[in-house]
Amino acid sequence: MSRLSQEPKTVIGWAHGVLAIVGAFGLAYLCGTSLSALLWGDMAERIFPSMFLFPLLVCGFGFWLLFSKNLLHVTLKIALMALLNACIIAFV
Repeated sequence: MSRLSQEPKTVIGWAHGVLAIVGAFGLAYLCGTSLSALLWGDMAERIFPSMFLFPLLVCGFGFWLLFSKNLLHVTLKIALMALLNACIIAFV
């Protein structure tokens, strides 16, 4: 933790931004997968809403993660949302 406190602000900003971008794409994919698991019908009917919601989910998750106070909050948000999506997929 002391190593992170000595890092320059630009390095912390880049790490925060990159983690938010990667996390947003990962969470949007997981949400699309769990949405497809919840819907009924053939594969085309199940995947169609996820394809249209993916860009909106990426933007929403990106802003949500980017406005976190620190890297720990970003990591916790990603982990908890991934766990929630995994539970939805597993129990459906």
